[in-house]
Amino acid sequence: MSRTMLFCGLVAIGFANGISGSVFSAVTEGGLLSAALNTFDVSVFVWLALVAGLLLVGRSPAIGASRGDWALVSLVFIAMLLPVPALSWLAYTILALSLLVRSTSGSALRRGAAILIAVSIPMFWARVAMSLFNDAILAADATLAAWAVGSERNGNLVPFADGSGAMWIAPGCSSFTNISLVILAFVGLVNVTSGRWSSSKLGLAVLTCALVVLINITRISLIGYYPGQFELIHGQVGADVAGWLTALLIVVVGFFAVRRDAITLG
Repeated sequence: MSRTMLFCGLVAIGFANGISGSVFSAVTEGGLLSAALNTFDVSVFVWLALVAGLLLVGRSPAIGASRGDWALVSLVFIAMLLPVPALSWLAYTILALSLLVRSTSGSALRRGAAILIAVSIPMFWARVAMSLFNDAILAADATLAAWAVGSERNGNLVPFADGSGAMWIAPGCSSFTNISLVILAFVGLVNVTSGRWSSSKLGLAVLTCALVVLINITRISLIGYYPGQFELIHGQVGADVAGWLTALLIVVVGFFAVRRDAITLG
C-alpha cells in the first residue's frame, strides 16, 4: 500500500472520530434527516476542504510505505481507537504534517496536506486557543461591542444602550470561530487553484477576517441597542442571517482573490 493512500485513509478515520461528538449531538437533538441537512453541525467549508485535501493527496504519485510510516500509523491508529476526539484531532494533525514535510513545494501532495492541516484549525486548534486564551479573546469582542453600543464593558459584560441590563459575551458568541473559517477557506481556495500566495491574497484574507468580525459585532451590538428583540437577534433567525452573510462574504471575497487561477485537483 502506498504511503499517501494509507495516510489518507487514516486522516478520514481521524476526522470521523473527531466529529463523532458533533454528529451524535446533532442526530440526538434533531434526528438523522435534520442533522444531515445541517451537515451535522460541521461547516460546509470544512466538508469541502476535507474532500479537496484528500483528492489532492490521493492523486499525488504513489510512494511505498516505509517501516517508519507503519510505526507512525500504528501510534496514531491507537490514538484514534480511544473514544477521545481530541486525541483523534492530534493524530489527524500529525499525519497531515507528516505528509506536508515530505512533499515538494507546489506539488499536489503539499497543497492537499496544507488543506488537511487547515481543516483542523476551526475543528480543533481554534477551540484549543479559545480554552487557553478565552478571557483575552472574549474581552476583545466585548470591547468592540461596548464601543458600538456606547457603554463601558466590565470583563465580558456589556451594558445595554438604555441601561436596562447587560449581556454576557459567551464563547459561542466569539468572532474567533469565524476567523478560523476564513483561514480554512483561503488556504483551501489557494491550494485547489495555483497553490501560490501573494500579497493581494493575504490582504484579502485579512480584510475578510475583519469583515466577519464586523458582522458578528454588529449582531451583538443590535442586542445591546434592542434588548427587547433578544430572542430574534440571538436566536435561530439572527444566527441564520449572520451565518449566511458570513458564508456569502467568504465565498465572494475568496473567489475574487483566486479568480485568475485555474482549479487543479491533481
